[in-house]
Amino acid sequence: MATRFIRFLATLLAFVLAPSAWAATPSRATCEAWLATSPSPTGLAAQTGAGASQRVALLASGSKLVLIGSRYYSVSIPSAFYTAAKPMLVFNLHGTGGYPEAEWTDWNAAMTARGAAFVALAWGGGTPSAESDTDIYAAATQIMQEIGANCPIATANKWLMGFSVGSAMSFAVMIRDVAGLRLFRGQLAISGAAAAPLTTGRDVMHATVEASRSNSQAVKGILSWMYCGGQDMDHSWSMCTEMPNGVAFVNEHGGVATLYSDMMGTHHSLSSSSTGYNQMFDYLAAAPATTVVTAAQADCLFDAAERVYPALLAPAASPTLTYAPYRYRYYSGTRAYLGVSTTDEHLYYLPPSSPMQDVGLGLTYVDQTSCR
Repeated sequence: MATRFIRFLATLLAFVLAPSAWAATPSRATCEAWLATSPSPTGLAAQTGAGASQRVALLASGSKLVLIGSRYYSVSIPSAFYTAAKPMLVFNLHGTGGYPEAEWTDWNAAMTARGAAFVALAWGGGTPSAESDTDIYAAATQIMQEIGANCPIATANKWLMGFSVGSAMSFAVMIRDVAGLRLFRGQLAISGAAAAPLTTGRDVMHATVEASRSNSQAVKGILSWMYCGGQDMDHSWSMCTEMPNGVAFVNEHGGVATLYSDMMGTHHSLSSSSTGYNQMFDYLAAAPATTVVTAAQADCLFDAAERVYPALLAPAASPTLTYAPYRYRYYSGTRAYLGVSTTDEHLYYLPPSSPMQDVGLGLTYVDQTSCR
């Protein structure tokens, strides 16, 4: 039986890796063609002041602006991204009064030097018309689909970066993501936390975070790198006295957080401090792939397995069930089980009248299929 199951896995991987099994894979050529198509679309509101020249520079760099509903996002993909051994994509939420062009101006040189793709969403942070965390996450999902249909980002580690009020909002968005599609490997919280209730009237603590305080797994599996400046008095006290609250929230709710404190740093200084941002990029480069298999990814693997080995897993499309710690399917026709354990995120196969077989980390298979 063990030999038969090894053949099953080999067949599964051969199927999911076959070019004919899935839609055409996006390439550098398709990506660059997409970036060059309508980079400043009709209907995009004009920028004024510094934003006008920042937009000109962004577009001149080969980056693109894309409408999404009543808002827009920017996409910048440097040439080094396409050949990176471990590609990275950073999805940015600006601070109060910010916009994608300003974030691109701050981060373009550093992102380009590290070969990181950079995407920034105009979400209205700090204004009455700001998007909710639910809206932001829906937009992020759509944006990743749009970019992924044209650009080879499927294997990139994707990070949610928030600056200032965007940093505070990123906690709520990460909670949405952990409960959803797990688009992001983790969080970059820059100059803003508000991850504990504040009493100054200036906090932007969100109901999603408050409602999740009793959920010890609210940000399960994420990595979080945070920056605070000792001279950052945006809330009338050093941000380095506030952001440890964010670290505590992540560490107490299933994630692992690291705080980089620059005692001479200010609210805006990280992107211009090579010491600071190099530490951030080194952290991103060293981060392992997530070991968490989402419910959707597990179902996708089950579906793929059924298609390529119906003799072992029948009937196909058996209902997905849960029995802690497993998400699994029982195949009544062959009396076999296939499941993922939330304890160790491993894939397990249980044939009839044989011991259960641990066939390894679930993400090993997810990363090699379109199930990502």
